[in-house]
Amino acid sequence: MSVASSFDRAKAEWPARAYVSAGGELAQFDSRSGLARVEADGEIATYARALLFSERRQASFIWIGRDKGWMSVRLSREADPSPTPRTGVEIEDIAPPFALTLRELDVLTLLAAGLGNEAIATRLAVSPRTITKHVENIFAKTEIATRAGAAAMAIDRGYLRLPTPGGGIGAPLPTGEIEAIAQRLDTPGTEPKPRILSRRPVLVGMPLALSGRGALDAAQMLNGARMAVTEINARGGILGRELRLVVSDCDVGDRASVIDSYSELIEKDVDAITGGYSCAEPAIHDLVAEFGAPYLHAATMQSAVEPVRQEPGRLGNIFQVCASDVTYGAGLVRFLGELTQPGSWKPRNKRLAIIQPHWPGLNVGLERIDAGLARRGWQMEIISDLAISDIDWRAVIARLHRLDPSLVVLASYFAEDGIAFQRAFRRQPLPALVYMLYSPSVPAFRQELGAAAEGVVWATTTGLYSDRLGRDFARRYQALHGHAAGRSHASIAYDRIHILAGAWSRAGGARQFDKVIADLRTSVHRGANGSYFFGTPGQVGLAFPDDTADPSISQAQLVFQIQNGEQRILSPQPYADSVFIPPSWMRL
Repeated sequence: MSVASSFDRAKAEWPARAYVSAGGELAQFDSRSGLARVEADGEIATYARALLFSERRQASFIWIGRDKGWMSVRLSREADPSPTPRTGVEIEDIAPPFALTLRELDVLTLLAAGLGNEAIATRLAVSPRTITKHVENIFAKTEIATRAGAAAMAIDRGYLRLPTPGGGIGAPLPTGEIEAIAQRLDTPGTEPKPRILSRRPVLVGMPLALSGRGALDAAQMLNGARMAVTEINARGGILGRELRLVVSDCDVGDRASVIDSYSELIEKDVDAITGGYSCAEPAIHDLVAEFGAPYLHAATMQSAVEPVRQEPGRLGNIFQVCASDVTYGAGLVRFLGELTQPGSWKPRNKRLAIIQPHWPGLNVGLERIDAGLARRGWQMEIISDLAISDIDWRAVIARLHRLDPSLVVLASYFAEDGIAFQRAFRRQPLPALVYMLYSPSVPAFRQELGAAAEGVVWATTTGLYSDRLGRDFARRYQALHGHAAGRSHASIAYDRIHILAGAWSRAGGARQFDKVIADLRTSVHRGANGSYFFGTPGQVGLAFPDDTADPSISQAQLVFQIQNGEQRILSPQPYADSVFIPPSWMRL
């Protein structure tokens, strides 16, 4: 139990005050019940003890807990009511002063110590340009126009962070003496020494919906990224620096939550962002563009690519690592041609129903589907008047029965939608081919549906190959995580980290944003999901064979079918490892 968490829980019952002895014992004081022991987390208690050995009567600073909560701490030599007086510790939860970010507080603390922008940048292992921007933000938020004025305000009000950012002793800050004594207390009998500044790790930010809608996909992305990080660090990291993931949780259905998640990662000054939520959102484009670090996403949306194509200068750090959603239309038309020409499937009519729950910016290539199938006499019906969540799937199935199509396409990326639809469909089946996009790639689709998943056909613009590289990835993923990988997002998240690692190494460092971005535009990476090349308008991955016939610079749009509980590839050649088997409900 930490000091901070202890105060948080009992805040409404007793004052945020505790007392620490020279020996390190910490206790809280309640005016009604007296003293009670409190377990100490370490840092606050150590700083309180340090005050006992200093010449100061009090010290004020800001302490950032392990949960990144902001706490204002004021240490003062006040006697507690017990027979043995101890140093009083006053702790108060506060909002960030002047709405400063954590990194801006770091910069303000070092600015107050008299460091220039170059020295602050070296200490925090970021670029001087980044520090200049932070200083400008501090001036704007505090409405103080000089470094001396900002430093005086920080010292006067105690807006100084402990531990001192970047490591080492905080002299000539007023908190420097406290920190120096605190370090000596950690190593009795020795004089305090400045901490050796370790090389800053390379940080990859990931906005992920870890709970709620999208959590099944997020788990795949996180596991794939962790696997890549583990392997890269085992080989020595990025030019000798450790690689770390920085994850920010968000609600994928809440625009503000997603934007906040990206803002949090930018505030933490990550070296790149990977993910794929609401990437067509202009606010996210603006945030990422101003930040300048490379951003690799797999949103699979042409609406996310088009702004980059139109403004390659301003948005040149944004890359979509897989082909866009519009290629799904071309892939569907191609696959139906492959399926019907040899007689593998003879549709009983030429009616197609596309179910498309609302999702901002989604375009699965309806025009291509209509144009490609109209020549063959097909009629297309679209069911799109659906909510973004909490869909009444029984009502949807009833509408399908009235339309009586031979082909049903579920145009939703969410595994939760795919599971709910297939469960409802199997209760009231039609003799129709069920064709989904991406969602059955997640292992939970087969795990939750069991036999009801048999026969489902699905496509993905980026999927795990069944070749040697794909099988090797699957084996290592199983060994690391104890369960099988899905057939899309786990491996593309793994590939994204390796794409960045290669660019960082060739550019000579992760903070060389311009060089890294230039390398990403010109290099080709062969991963578990195929080949990645971004030298295209909009910096988007290519689909094989619909965008290009060259598999060395593209990823195959794979069409799978669940057969005997396994994912088998039906198309395209040469990646297919099985043939279409009509599902049981089509044979009824």
